[in-house]
Amino acid sequence: MQHQHTLDARGLLCPQPLIQTRRLLKTLQEGEYFQVIVDNEIAHLNLMTFFEDQGMNPEYVAESGEWVITATCQTSGRQSGTKENTAGDDVTPVTKNTQPPARNSDDLASDYIVVLNSDRMGLGNDDLGSILIKGYLNTLKEIERKPSTIILYNGGARLAAEGSGADSALQALEALSVDIIVCGACVDFFELQGKLAAGRISNMYEIAEKIAAAGHVVYP
Repeated sequence: MQHQHTLDARGLLCPQPLIQTRRLLKTLQEGEYFQVIVDNEIAHLNLMTFFEDQGMNPEYVAESGEWVITATCQTSGRQSGTKENTAGDDVTPVTKNTQPPARNSDDLASDYIVVLNSDRMGLGNDDLGSILIKGYLNTLKEIERKPSTIILYNGGARLAAEGSGADSALQALEALSVDIIVCGACVDFFELQGKLAAGRISNMYEIAEKIAAAGHVVYP
């Protein structure tokens, strides 16, 4: 099928490819075929997940470090890309593990988010901070009032990697329906692709929306 619209998102940093795609969708009509070109794997994963969530049956071709993703618009104009399980008004996230775990009504009563922007806890001594952050996560899985989401960005993304010392605690929290979100740009920066033991890769768009929508955000 010949594509009718092309978005060249090469060179754009996360989450711009997703935001630009959302803007494109607002101009399309149902059934129109389009393609988006990106030049990093995180953007590719984000867009594939988004399109799959929207029922757009995406396909892609990867060549020389670039991905050409094709899909068909399912909804005309401004209604495109606004399914509730996406990243809000505009797009959605990412990843391999994709969907956030299901939560029941009891969870809502204690809904809060934990944001970890470092693989250390507190200032003063890095070795002590490393011990403290692992202790915090191990404690978190034991307490009754668990967060709905843990967001890992910057150095915090390294906590989700295999062998971090915090990976087993994050896996346990994930098994308890805590949504573990890892910043995709940070995964790229720290070269953690294929090394994550827990969490789903997402983008700054979803992270910003999660924090904005949260009633209570904890930065331990």
